[in-house]
Amino acid sequence: MMSRRQTRGEYIETESGNRISRKAVILGSQHILLGGRSTILPECVVRGDLHRPSSASATSSAAASVNIGRYNFLEKGVVIKPPFKFYKGSLVYYPLKIGNFVTIGANTVVEAATVGSYVKIGSNCVIGKFAIIKDCVLVLDGTVIPSAACIPPFSVVAGNPATVVDELPESSAEVYERRARQIHALHGATLTSMSIQEVKQSVFDDDFDEEFDLIGDLTVDSLG
Repeated sequence: MMSRRQTRGEYIETESGNRISRKAVILGSQHILLGGRSTILPECVVRGDLHRPSSASATSSAAASVNIGRYNFLEKGVVIKPPFKFYKGSLVYYPLKIGNFVTIGANTVVEAATVGSYVKIGSNCVIGKFAIIKDCVLVLDGTVIPSAACIPPFSVVAGNPATVVDELPESSAEVYERRARQIHALHGATLTSMSIQEVKQSVFDDDFDEEFDLIGDLTVDSLG
């Protein structure tokens, strides 16, 4: 369950360090569990209201219809919807779980059963109902993962329908965790009056991997 702590302009910050844009649409918050230090940008939609009628409030991961882990980053326009199917003539929703250190690109729709940890999903993707994405996966922009598909760990997937086009190195978990922590720190810094150069100097260490240079990926405009 999300509990409010303080506001920073357009964002609400919870006691566990989550940042939720006031311009995001959060429905059924009592059925949404945020693990901590996750960020939801403007125009995102999280549908906690789509749950089984008997579901209690999300005081535990088992009760949550949407379970979002730690250090996740949802870019503008992301839609998170629990998957559903018809059972004995009725529409039944099932829980959606997203692991830790996951970034989801702009305008992507996720209706998966499970998204593992250390995952990067690009922009304008569709993750079909009951799909399973294992740990350490890169989903390239515009990818469509069919319903009930299972994406193996350390895969790079692309296309419609999604196919495995490459593999990630064994170091991917460490790289994605580090990147997710830096995204969270960078976003927090941009909510202050710091200049972009001051942000870079205060957030990034000297050996920051240029391949994952967030200054190129995440500008103040894109984070706003």
